[in-house]
Formats: sequence, structure tokens, C-alpha cells
Amino acid sequence: MDIVKELDPLFNPRSIAVIGASNNFNKWGFSTFSSVVGKRQKAYPVNWKEEKVIGHKAYKRVVDIPDPIDLAIFVIPAKNIPSVMEDCVEKGVKAGVIIAAGFKEAGEKELEDDVVRIARKGGLRFVGPNCMGMWSASSDLLATMFPMPAVDGPIGFVSQGGNVGGALVMSAIARGVGFRSYVSCGIAADIQIEEYIEYFGKDPNIKVIMAYIEGLNDGRRFIEKTREAAIRKPVVVLKPGKSDATARAIKSHSGALSGSHQNYEAAFKTAGAIMTDDTEEFLDVAIGFLTQPLPKGRNVGIISPGGSYGVLSTDACESRGLKVVDLPKDVITEFNKIFPSRWSHGNPVDPAGDRDFITYLKAPTTLLGLDEMDSLIFMGFGGFSGFGSTFTSFREMSALKGIMDMAGSVVSSIATDEFVGQILSMVTSGDISQIKELVELIAPPLADIFHVSDVTLSMEELIEEYVDILTPIATDLYTAIRNNDPLILPMINELSGDFMPLMSSISGGGKVSFSKMMSEMGGGLIEKMDLFIGMIILPWIKKYGKPIVTTTFTEATSRMAGNYHPYSSGERAAKVLSSLAEYKEYLDERGVYKKKAFDPLEFCLL
Repeated sequence: MDIVKELDPLFNPRSIAVIGASNNFNKWGFSTFSSVVGKRQKAYPVNWKEEKVIGHKAYKRVVDIPDPIDLAIFVIPAKNIPSVMEDCVEKGVKAGVIIAAGFKEAGEKELEDDVVRIARKGGLRFVGPNCMGMWSASSDLLATMFPMPAVDGPIGFVSQGGNVGGALVMSAIARGVGFRSYVSCGIAADIQIEEYIEYFGKDPNIKVIMAYIEGLNDGRRFIEKTREAAIRKPVVVLKPGKSDATARAIKSHSGALSGSHQNYEAAFKTAGAIMTDDTEEFLDVAIGFLTQPLPKGRNVGIISPGGSYGVLSTDACESRGLKVVDLPKDVITEFNKIFPSRWSHGNPVDPAGDRDFITYLKAPTTLLGLDEMDSLIFMGFGGFSGFGSTFTSFREMSALKGIMDMAGSVVSSIATDEFVGQILSMVTSGDISQIKELVELIAPPLADIFHVSDVTLSMEELIEEYVDILTPIATDLYTAIRNNDPLILPMINELSGDFMPLMSSISGGGKVSFSKMMSEMGGGLIEKMDLFIGMIILPWIKKYGKPIVTTTFTEATSRMAGNYHPYSSGERAAKVLSSLAEYKEYLDERGVYKKKAFDPLEFCLL
């Protein structure tokens, strides 16, 4: 039977029976039934002692339920499952989730074999045992031991570890990433890990597959099914077991035979699965596949605002098989013109403390325009969402308050329609004369605030210096907006919601308390900076078709901003880029890679 049809009752059930549902708050039967109730499916509690469970009529046996049942969730002791599984087969149930532990991982292999034999007699496929359940966003299904925030997204995830899987799910959601399907598969007595991968591979709403694996029952079958999925979308795996002690821990936890780590590495490589070393890299790489195109090769450029960061990133890149290539002489000559003489004169590009941030923005496009440059690590640019919450109130930041008051006075002094008209005209033309007209509009309130008379002249000098750098960036962004770019518009909409009160006040002709508005937003304003950064980076990615991974200086974990995601270090960026390159090489070897215009929702589907 086709895997999609076979597992459809599991991922898209119309009715659910929770066997062992309970009114006792301290039992898993209570939390499991609570997770199911109120969803799209009809939910029936099965409890031979209770008349009602959480207000719902209870049934003593599954066969007593008058309506058909697609999915049964078992929250009862392992020893009782064979007889109840017989009832489910008699009832015609086609899918199950066995939460209970106490099978081969506890030395009860015969008990497990009995359950599998009975289920297969009736064509019932089940998750587990010894698992925490699963969810499916396609059917609003939450069949877990406890309520979880089931957030829809482009990832399909199967995990042999319940706690580690749940923690990764929560970490991903905290970073703004959701899951189309999540399965805590436990010891996988029936449905095997490769079958979940096969199912996810055929779901067009899943763009990246994640699998935490402690052991496999059929290595050849895993390679076959994973290879079929991997030519369509990335399969990212995390497999512990490098030591004898780890192998013993795995056997006692999931009952799996860990096997030789080298053999698993070879199997994953043959199957096209991308192997990661820890939970941080596991999630980083999955997000990288969602947000970046595949590089044509392993040559990388690094832009670093600090020498040590560049050194660390270079080390990380080279250790992962990436090549930090030398810069052509003409590029060095160009950078000699825009950076101080003390700049690094090579790759990594380090401006050596130059405070001219706008000129700094010229370096990425120069490197991206090189045919020999396959990807870019742009350090110190983004990641504000990772530490914005530390700025609890702008009232405590006197310097920023002064800037906000100034900005509020400037904005309040300008007629909105005239201001917007000038901005749009400036963006589309790049004409210095038009930009100077805008300066003349802004200069008077600035002059009043600073009690100076030559603001116009000073700003015109800045325009002469920076127009060639800023106009292409602004034009790319404006073009994306005009074309209803699905990458940019959500970011614009999110920002507009925050600044709508400000714009409404301006439109109404009222004075704007800019500092008050920013104070109320607190650290949220800092976090929104990633949206602005993303609106610069994403058009570059689309224009050049190359990965651009940005980093910040902090070790804080950042959130997705639209479809832009920064990392906390060059080391993490290097791991992501090397995984992208590895997957591209796998596709090239099999002749199945077909480059498309970058679309993070489609690029990995071939």
C-alpha cells in the first residue's frame, strides 16, 4: 500500500479513542485526553471504571463506542495492551499511538512481538511504544502525553527521544519555526523511522525533514527510503553513539542496537542524509535549509568587523571543508579606496574598527558579485532578536531618549504626504537632485533642534558620498514591495503594525511623542531591527542566488524575522554552510539538482 494512504488514518484521523483516559490530574490519561479534546476530531474516552471523563461519556471498551474510530491512543500499562489491541482490531481501528513503556527496552520482547502481531492482523499501524505521542498540523491533531503548542510550519520531524524531541520542538518554536508533523516514535516497534521519512518526503507542505535516530532495525531499507526523500528535500539527522557508553545508554533507553558510528555515517552519506553533531547544529542546519539557497561550491567570503571573529570563522570554515579564498587584486584595490589603510587586505574582510557603517554595506555586494565566491558569512549584522529583551525600557537610556525626542520633532514637522512622495521618488530614481530636495524638507527642524545653520550642507555632503551605496539597496527593496514579494511583504506588515500609531498621529496633524512610543515598545524595538536587516539581506540572496549567513556578537539565540534568520557565531554559520554545500554535492552526484530562482518555500523541491 502507498505510504500516504497507509498512514493517513494516523496523521489525518476523523475520530480518536483515548484508552486509559482519566479524571485523575496526576495520570497521563488526564493530560493526553485533555490534549485531544476540543480539536477537529471526535474524541471518545475509554475507561472501564468511570461513567464520564472530563465531562465526556466514557466507554468501557473500544468496541462499545457506537461510531467508527480511526486512531486509538493507548495510555495504559504495557501488560494490558495486547487484549485492548484485539478490541481495536475488531473495531476496525487503523492507527494507534502507544504511550506506555515496558517492552523490549525493559526486556519484554515477547510482549512487544504479541502487540505487533495482533496489530498487523488487522492492518493497524502504530507509533511507539515508549513515546510521547505526535501531532499533525494538517488535521489539527494533538495526540501527546501533555498539551503542547503545536505550531504549523515547513518541517517534518521524527524523534526516537521523547524529551529531546520535545525540547527541540520548543526551541524551534521559540526561534519562530513550526512543524507540519512531529512524531515521538519511541522504540518504533511497528512504523519505522524510514517510513516517517518516506511519508514526510511525499508531503508537499514539508520542506525539510529532521530525524533524531538512536538505532535502526533495517539499514538497507532506511537507505532506500531516505534516498528517495533526499532527492526531493533535505533530510537532516542527529545520531548519538560514538562511544561504548553511549551505545549502552541507547539500548536501555530505546532498546535500539546503536551499531558502529562509522557504519551509520557511511549509511547516511549513501542515503543523502545530512549528519549533525549536536542539537544546536541539528536545528541550525534545518533552519539554514529553509532560509538559504544551495551554494554552487565551497568557496566562502567572510566580512568581520573584528579581527578575532574573522580568525575564528576562518578556522571553523576550513575545518568543515569550506575554502576561505583569496581576494582578487581588483577587489583589494576597490576596498583600499573605501576602507582605512589598516583594513585586513584579504579574506576575511576586516575594516579594522572603521565606524563608517554605510560604506561597510558595499563589501557584501562586491564579494557576492565575484563568480568564484559561492557564499558569504556577514558578521556583526543582525541577531537583535536574541538580546532585545534585555533592553526592558528605553526610559533608562538617556542618550537614546534624546535621539527619539529629536526624531519625533523632525517627523512632526513634516507633512506626511509630501514626505512619502519625496521618498518614493528618491528610491525609484536615485537622482541626487531629488534627494537634496528631501534634505531641504528635513533640514529646518533638524537645524532648530541642534541650533545650527549648515545642516543642509552637511547632509548634502553625506548624500554625495553614500548615494551610490544606498540607492541600489533601497531600489531592490522598493521593487520587492511593488512586486508583492512574498519574502518582504510579511516583514513590512509586521513593522507597519508597530509604527501605525506613529503614522496615524502624523497623518492627523498631531504632535508625535516619539520617545513615549519607543519607551512603550522597550526591547521590542531592538528585536524589530532584524526585520530591517532581513529586508536588506533577502533581496541580495534573491539577486545573487548565493547563501548569505549573518551573525551577531552575542551568544543569544535569535528568532526568525520573516524568512531571515541570523546566527550567534561564525562557527555556527560555517556548520550551516558546509551542510548546504554537502547536500548540493549529493544532488550533483546524482544528476538531480536543478537550480531555480531562489524561493525558500520551493528551492529544495526538485
